[in-house]
Amino acid sequence: MHDEPFGQRILSWTGGPANPDRFVALGGVRLPAEPDPAALQHALDTIVARHPVLGAGPVPLRVVDDVWAAAAAGRYPRDASCLLWAYLAGRELLLVAHHNVSDPWSMRLLLREVLKPGTGPAPSYYGGTSTPAPKRINRSVPFWREMLADVPALAPGVAVGDDGGTAEIRTPSGITQQQAAVVARTVRSTPFVVLLTAFARALDPLSPGEAVIPVLTHGRQRADWDTVGLYMNALPVRLRTPTVGAVHRAFAEAYAHEIPFPVLLDAVPQADALFADGGPGLAQFEVIQVPEGAGIEPLTIPPGLGLGGPLLPVNGLTFWLEPGAGGAYTVCVRYRRSWREADMQALVGRFIDSWEEIRADAQRA
Repeated sequence: MHDEPFGQRILSWTGGPANPDRFVALGGVRLPAEPDPAALQHALDTIVARHPVLGAGPVPLRVVDDVWAAAAAGRYPRDASCLLWAYLAGRELLLVAHHNVSDPWSMRLLLREVLKPGTGPAPSYYGGTSTPAPKRINRSVPFWREMLADVPALAPGVAVGDDGGTAEIRTPSGITQQQAAVVARTVRSTPFVVLLTAFARALDPLSPGEAVIPVLTHGRQRADWDTVGLYMNALPVRLRTPTVGAVHRAFAEAYAHEIPFPVLLDAVPQADALFADGGPGLAQFEVIQVPEGAGIEPLTIPPGLGLGGPLLPVNGLTFWLEPGAGGAYTVCVRYRRSWREADMQALVGRFIDSWEEIRADAQRA
């Protein structure tokens, strides 16, 4: 077991410690009706009480004219007791958190709890504590030792110098959530899997024949893992054949063996080496979603605003789909500046082309 808390270990991967000027827009939604600020404040404070990793309440709630402008101008004081902030402008609500407690899984969980607060304390995997049954972990360890052995690294082309920073590409895809749902029903899979299949095909030139893709899973119903924080639900999936059926089986097998990511790092040394500084380059995949059936729509991050999105794995790139108006996805890639922009643009193009191939095959079926 590691002595340092899980969140601090991830900060060490990225050069830690936490920068007080660094914050991440966890998620913005347009609510069905304008909320009562006092009731919203109570819901936010309840969330922080349930998830101590967010610090101590009360949650700073600002009623503003423009949530994005307010977030862009905001800064965390070094002595801030709460790492979650909220901005409200009419029906628009934006949650912002310090980057050492935030990831896309946390975004969905926190939004869900704002709308319908959870009850009871959340389980914790920080400071060496964990709640999953040891037998379940022991059963899964052999699987992960095999899956994470000799992981192939990305080969993103010729490096062009390294200034230690990252760059980001955002491209409208024309792919809608409704289209993904229709294709998924036709091929008897899920929208997430068919989109992951398109990404696996697009990734092939950078990792020929085989790839390990850390995905940030969604829709998980295991209440004993309902906690927030960096990479709480990262799930490495090893893909060898990028067909929908093969990806579905690989994802289902990995999901069946899923244990919380912090516990995986402690139980399987290969996992820790995979993500620690100096490990192989990986491509993380995520589909951003808002709580289903809530009658709300997501807010799209304005172009050029350096907020939001999943965190970049220290050794690789992050590729995510962000829903906008009308349910159409924007393709987003965050990558090292030492990698060529042309290679990343080509990756986006291959993803869109691969999706169209999968959709055409489903229509012919």
